[in-house]
Amino acid sequence: MNRLEYKILRILVFIFLLFLSYHFIFSFITPLIAPPEFLKDFKFIGFVVTFFGLHTFFALCTFMTSRLPANDRLSLITLGASIFIPTIYLILNINYLSTLNISAFIVISFSSLIFDFIRKDAEGNNVRNYIRVLINLFYLDDEIF
Repeated sequence: MNRLEYKILRILVFIFLLFLSYHFIFSFITPLIAPPEFLKDFKFIGFVVTFFGLHTFFALCTFMTSRLPANDRLSLITLGASIFIPTIYLILNINYLSTLNISAFIVISFSSLIFDFIRKDAEGNNVRNYIRVLINLFYLDDEIF
C-alpha cells in the first residue's frame, strides 16, 4: 500500500468512526442526560456527519471490494452508491437546509471551492485520483510517463 492509499484509507476510517460514534452518542447516551430541545441545536451537525458518513461507508466498501478477487461489478456498484446515496439523502433533507439562515456569500464561496476542487486539470484532479485509489488496485500503472 503506497502513501496516497494509506492517507485515503486513514481518512475514510476516521470519518466512518466519527459517523458511528456520533450516532451512538446521540441515539443512546444524550437522550438520557439532555432535554429534547437541546438535541435540535445539533441537527445540522448530524446532517453533515451523516452525509459524509454515508459516502464514507460506501467508499470503504468500494475500496475493499476492489481489492477482492471477485467481480468488478460489485466495486462499481458500491462506487455509484457512494455518490448517489448521499445525494438522495441531500435531496430528502432539502427542506431542512432551506430553513437554515445561511448567507448567499457563504453558499457561493463554498460552491466555488468545490467547483475549483473538481475542475483542476487531469494531472492534479483530486477527485479523479481519489476514485482511482478506491476502484483500481494498480492505479499508478495507468499513469503515462
